[in-house]
Amino acid sequence: MPLEQFRKCDMILVCGLPGSGKSFFARKYFSKAGRKRINRKEITKTLYEMLTFNDKWSEDKYDLVDENLVKQLEKRIIEHLFQLGEPILLDNMSISAESREAYVAMATRSKKTISAIFVNTDLATCLKRNKERAPEEMVPESIISNLVAKIQFPERKEGFKDVLILDKFEDELK
Repeated sequence: MPLEQFRKCDMILVCGLPGSGKSFFARKYFSKAGRKRINRKEITKTLYEMLTFNDKWSEDKYDLVDENLVKQLEKRIIEHLFQLGEPILLDNMSISAESREAYVAMATRSKKTISAIFVNTDLATCLKRNKERAPEEMVPESIISNLVAKIQFPERKEGFKDVLILDKFEDELK
């Protein structure tokens, strides 16, 4: 399955459950394409460690109080990269239409194109991969399990130029 139409897009949103392979997919297919990668979890980690004098961040230290600040930082980074004309890859869960709205709105306001790729990996595989992560990177299993019920696959009617739902991407996109 060709990804060429996505490579022409200003912003690509790679989304899916924790442990679905989003970051692996993004790195494998887009790291050498000159895109700037943005990941909200990494912004959260960097912000936490900066504010706590390098106390190591872990998923259990996640605090909703900081979420608004993280969203604002992410928004400013996107706006900055749009102004520079840089192609962007967002590597975030974004499993619901509501969680994707802000990205579509930013792209629309900036007259940029946005497409979505949903890495659709089954729950058992996501949980297995999660267990293989470093302890500070592991997401509580209950959170991943609860997120499954909230999945809404992206659709073009949300404002995406192109949408791709990937099952078993390693086999399909060699």
